[in-house]
Amino acid sequence: MSDAVSVLNMVRSVRPEAAGRCIPAEGAFNVRDLGGFETEDGRRVRRNLVFRSDDLSGLAPGGLAALAECGIRTVVDFRGGEEVELAPNRLPATVTRQIRLPIEPGSILALADLTCESGPALMCELYRALARTAQEMYWEFFRLLSNPGNAPLLFHCSAGKDRTGFAAALFLASLGVSREEIFDDYLLSAVFVEAKYRSAVEADSRYGPVFTVRREYLEAAFEVIGQEFGGIHSFLVRRLGVDLARMRALYTD
Repeated sequence: MSDAVSVLNMVRSVRPEAAGRCIPAEGAFNVRDLGGFETEDGRRVRRNLVFRSDDLSGLAPGGLAALAECGIRTVVDFRGGEEVELAPNRLPATVTRQIRLPIEPGSILALADLTCESGPALMCELYRALARTAQEMYWEFFRLLSNPGNAPLLFHCSAGKDRTGFAAALFLASLGVSREEIFDDYLLSAVFVEAKYRSAVEADSRYGPVFTVRREYLEAAFEVIGQEFGGIHSFLVRRLGVDLARMRALYTD
């Protein structure tokens, strides 16, 4: 049984309502449909239009077939140049556009100084930096989402949990999904990426806080958004140029 299927079975046992959004793509670990969430005004996010994942460099034939079945047309890659060179994506034939929006986390995560105690603080600082310094890339991300010709669209980074996790949170927030639902989706990555990074964490426990997600990480980004940018609505509209009415017309029923 592949790691992706094993993790999906685990999710089915503890979070059955989330299992239906998970895509068991062999060779990837963290592939999910962002549809199915109920919004605060009673709508529902449409399925099979927007997906999140970790990198696609290890996709096996079964994984490629699973993504082809989803009809993925556009892939947005948040990884930096070195990450892409080390692990180039394998993509299904359905993909017609691959767009790089590089967000480089290396200067924030001073891994040489990493300890088990410092890891969470470093991750919180990473999320604050995503809110403050990566706005140009997330602005472009929403520009791509605003064009229905780009769907179905999949976005990813290396683990699919930080740069991608923040992007997913912003996407769901733009559609009016509640903060608690956003955090529920975000925290699922802890389950999905555990198998991907198990050997690295077993070899060096300092990486434990880095190779997972915790509520406090995403909360750090939302605190910056609230304190420095006037809240999530203002951040989306004024900083990222999001047309909220258009997003909801495209992605909710």
